[in-house]
Amino acid sequence: MFGLVFGEILIILVLALVLLGPQKLPEVAKQLGKGFRDFKKATDDLKGQFEQELYADERKAARPRITPPRAAAPVSAGPPEPVPPASLDNVPGLDAALAEPVVPAEPDPARTPSPAGAETPAEPAPPADGPTLLS
Repeated sequence: MFGLVFGEILIILVLALVLLGPQKLPEVAKQLGKGFRDFKKATDDLKGQFEQELYADERKAARPRITPPRAAAPVSAGPPEPVPPASLDNVPGLDAALAEPVVPAEPDPARTPSPAGAETPAEPAPPADGPTLLS
């Protein structure tokens, strides 16, 4: 402590006891302890302020900045487009998801080929309610 040896500290304590007396020595020791505690508190506060100022830029960069979302202009929604039925062509992995293998449908004998090569139905087909999957 302060580069003093035990013998030197003992001599200082004996001199303090002789000069101050046994009644005043506890009061002086209490005041010295309080002074050292206040000094340490002040230096710690000063050190904290320096560190806060030095590392303020790093703390700002570490925190993500949260901005409130902007209000979007209302969009008028038109009628929804019909959803196409699921098939192996437009749904990847559908064959693995189905429990039974998908068998392509046999051609309808009611349909007759047109001269351009496209099929035309002999009678209109009933409307489909939506996609159906085998389960």
